[in-house]
Amino acid sequence: MTTDDALPEIDVDPAPAAEESPPAKRTQSRRGKSGGRAATTRSRRGAAPAAPAQDLSGTLAAALRDLVNGVEDEVTAISGLSVQIDEHVEALNELRAEATRRLLHLDELRAVAEDVNLSAFLDTTIQPQLPQSEEEFPERIYGG
Repeated sequence: MTTDDALPEIDVDPAPAAEESPPAKRTQSRRGKSGGRAATTRSRRGAAPAAPAQDLSGTLAAALRDLVNGVEDEVTAISGLSVQIDEHVEALNELRAEATRRLLHLDELRAVAEDVNLSAFLDTTIQPQLPQSEEEFPERIYGG
C-alpha cells in the first residue's frame, strides 16, 4: 500500500464567490424614475446570500484562532528560553563562585609570602585572564 493509496483525494475549492446578477435595465416607468428601480433594489437586498457572510465569519474565526495559537506558541517558546537562561545563569554563578574562591586562595598565599623574590613572582603570576565577553541585559527582559 503506497502513501497515495492510503489517503483519499480531497478536492478543496475556495469559498464560491457570490455571483452578481447583471444590472437591471433602466427604463423609465410611467410612475416616475424610481418606480422600477425600487422593486429591483428591494429584491437584490432580500436575496443577499447568507453563505458568504458565514464563510467570512468562519474565515475570520479561523484567522483569530491561528493568531491566538501563534501567540501562545511564542509565549511557550519564550518561557522555555527563560528556563534555559536560568539554568545557564546558575551554572555561570557557580563558575564565578569557584573563580572567586581560587582568587581568594591566591590572595591569601600572596599575603603570607615573606620573601621578596616570592612576593614579586606571585605579583606577576597572579594575573589570571578574567572574562572578556560583555553581557547583554535587554530592557524588555530585565526592565532596564
